[in-house]
Amino acid sequence: MPLPPLEMFAIWSEEQSKLEASEKGRIPESGDDKRGRRAPENLAGRQKAEIDAQAFEITMLRGSIERCARKYDMAKERIARLEHEIEEAPRIHRKTLQKRDQHIRAMEDKLAQTKQLLSARTNELSRAQSFLSTTDRLSEAEVLSIVRDLNENVFQVAASLTEEWEKLASSQPKRFAVSQKTVDSFSQYYGPALLRRVLDRYPVAVTFLVQSCLCSLVAQFTLSWRRRSHKKELAILGSIYQNLSASEAQAISARWRSLTHNYLTKPSPHNSTESIMKRVANILSITGSFQSSQHSFDFVKAKAFNRMETIDRLAQRLESVFMMDVASSDMYLIFQTPRTAFDDMRMTKEFESTRSPPQREEKVAGTTEVGVGKSVGGRGVDDLRIEVLLKAKVVLEHDLADS
Repeated sequence: MPLPPLEMFAIWSEEQSKLEASEKGRIPESGDDKRGRRAPENLAGRQKAEIDAQAFEITMLRGSIERCARKYDMAKERIARLEHEIEEAPRIHRKTLQKRDQHIRAMEDKLAQTKQLLSARTNELSRAQSFLSTTDRLSEAEVLSIVRDLNENVFQVAASLTEEWEKLASSQPKRFAVSQKTVDSFSQYYGPALLRRVLDRYPVAVTFLVQSCLCSLVAQFTLSWRRRSHKKELAILGSIYQNLSASEAQAISARWRSLTHNYLTKPSPHNSTESIMKRVANILSITGSFQSSQHSFDFVKAKAFNRMETIDRLAQRLESVFMMDVASSDMYLIFQTPRTAFDDMRMTKEFESTRSPPQREEKVAGTTEVGVGKSVGGRGVDDLRIEVLLKAKVVLEHDLADS
């Protein structure tokens, strides 16, 4: 327990007196000596000591008050700082949360952009792979099956029309005249040897003529704009495609062909079937069994409309296959024009004769079944490879002459 201030002051005063006496070379008087002095001196000294002790106590209290005031001020400042921090804490927290949310949104936006970019690049890569792909959607066996089905329907139409024509011709009392101009116009397409036998009303020749007509039509139809066309726009496309096929890789030319064909306007099935029937009706008119082209058309429509639709559907299917489904090569139907030399690499004969072949060159009179060929392009004409998958069947001129 600390001493009272008065006693502390007395002790301090005594120590100070001793210190001063030692410095002056004398020892201060002891307490007993001092008590031996006169009483007035002791009273004055005591009063002075009490006053000095009180002054000292006041000084000490003032110092303590000042220290407490400073601590109080410091505590107030700290309390103010803490109150300010407490007030600011929610705002700082909200600001921190806002920054965090903004960062999260920015990361989510960046993630969404990255996903979108990845999707776009994936689609581009997929399209690039698709563009440069040479994978066929149909095999060669499937294509040949369609062509054989087409040839069978062509034969059935020709045989049926010939049979009905024979009934009509036998019941007619007279034959209608056919102009030489009409015959000459057909000769450049179907050959004079075959037309002569048709004019003689030879039934097998009529069958061959209908077959040749239908084979020519479907071959031209499936070639579409890839070969020469009387339409300017299609002729331009065909020229471009031929240049691409000769100078670019197969995948590029095939993809260009597919995309171009996909955006071309297609004729309606009804119009294309009617066009085929009109062509067949025109060639039947040279038999002299029909009064007008309309009578001939009505005859063909009545006797072979359903199979004509089947032929048209198969031809359009083959066009789609050749243009869009086959990318590894350039497929086409083989049709031999009349008067061309027989080539056993591309053709087979309708009549396989057992006798020795004639010394003269064998000429084609007409095509009775279309074949299938394919060419695989490269960078340059020298890289072009041609292969016959199915030979066309033809009737020869000397076979008609000998029959």
